[in-house]
Amino acid sequence: MRNDTLAAVTPAVDRDVHGTPSGARELVRYGKFVIVGLTGVFVNLTVFVLTIDEATGTPLSNFFASTFHLASATSPNPVLNFGASTLAFIVATLWNFALNSVWTFRTRGVRKHSPTRRLGLYFGVSLGSLSVNELILLSSETVLPPLIGQGVGILAGSVVGFFGNRRYTFAETNFA
Repeated sequence: MRNDTLAAVTPAVDRDVHGTPSGARELVRYGKFVIVGLTGVFVNLTVFVLTIDEATGTPLSNFFASTFHLASATSPNPVLNFGASTLAFIVATLWNFALNSVWTFRTRGVRKHSPTRRLGLYFGVSLGSLSVNELILLSSETVLPPLIGQGVGILAGSVVGFFGNRRYTFAETNFA
């Protein structure tokens, strides 16, 4: 059998410079993205609770009591929740961008966009995640405690975040 015939019947497996199949590499990258996301969830929920505590005059020493309260009761103030969620989103997005830049999507290749442009794209993709998050939070106000609604929203929006950032924010220049 000639080499070109063999190549035609053998499935092509895209491999990186170390011989690792690209599918395995992307699975590892997704795992890193999830780990960064989990740290971002912690940052997000902490900022969310602290913002509500600050707005309602709850002392910082009651952080754990506030967390348990926000996880167990519905809130009479959805506007406050929306504002706290938005601030939490901004802080967590900056956190996640920094970690994803240096760990998840680190590359030796040439990036398609400058760091400033990547930050703008990251926020743009993250706005899609925020939209999903906010819709779930607001639609669940009367059914779920706000901290639970916020957590569900974060999980739902994370899928948009991974694929959008992989495709646009951290795109590499292809030199053929």
